[in-house]
Amino acid sequence: MQFHVLRELRQKLGSVNEYDIADPRIVVDDTVLYDLTGAVRFLRTDRGLLATVKALARLDEKCSRCLTDAVVTVGIQFQEEYVPTVDADTGAKIYISEDDEAFRIDPQFWLDLREGLRQYILMSEPAKPLCHEACAGLCPACGADLNQGPCDCQPSTDERWNVLAGLKKEIDEGI
Repeated sequence: MQFHVLRELRQKLGSVNEYDIADPRIVVDDTVLYDLTGAVRFLRTDRGLLATVKALARLDEKCSRCLTDAVVTVGIQFQEEYVPTVDADTGAKIYISEDDEAFRIDPQFWLDLREGLRQYILMSEPAKPLCHEACAGLCPACGADLNQGPCDCQPSTDERWNVLAGLKKEIDEGI
């Protein structure tokens, strides 16, 4: 997910370039995105390029209830500034402060969106992914997958509630 942006960096301030994104598989560290589709918009700023990304991708996750494989669709939207390390017109090195948190454009003018995608995917992915909305999960006693049907476990009761159960029975019987 790299773009050669020398032409964009040589344009006047405020220039806009838009590109479609379509990638069947992107691997960034331990995150794998499938069927990434969307668009990226580059706006020429006084320092570099402001990238606006709007995309959809699929991720392989584990269901938080039954632990089976689940495919999750995630919407990705972010806007980040990318700053060149070399001047596009003169080739002179550009000083960038260590405290500057902007992403960098490498000396060959390649802008790499993968790290930005990874960071925003981590913020966008669901905290508790599900294989399907009605997932019944696992039995807490035997670990059986309740999506396959009920297990043979007897419902466990806490003995401390037996006194209240007896009281309820007496109230129901009118004693």
